[in-house]
Amino acid sequence: MKERMIMATLFPVLAVLTIVIFAGGLGVIFILVESTPLEAWGVVLLGTALAVGVPTAAALVQRVVERE
Repeated sequence: MKERMIMATLFPVLAVLTIVIFAGGLGVIFILVESTPLEAWGVVLLGTALAVGVPTAAALVQRVVERE
């Protein structure tokens, strides 16, 4: 019973921590990109690359996994 209580507490805390790390990391990256000579266009390009790149990478990984 004690183990279930620990897991019920641990998983949500780890989920929130993971989201905070990813969001904070992306925020820092976007702030650093905005301070480059590209300014706002750098942020637009990075956001577009993420919006296109992440689903593309996921599709390619899925294709590889399905072959095995």
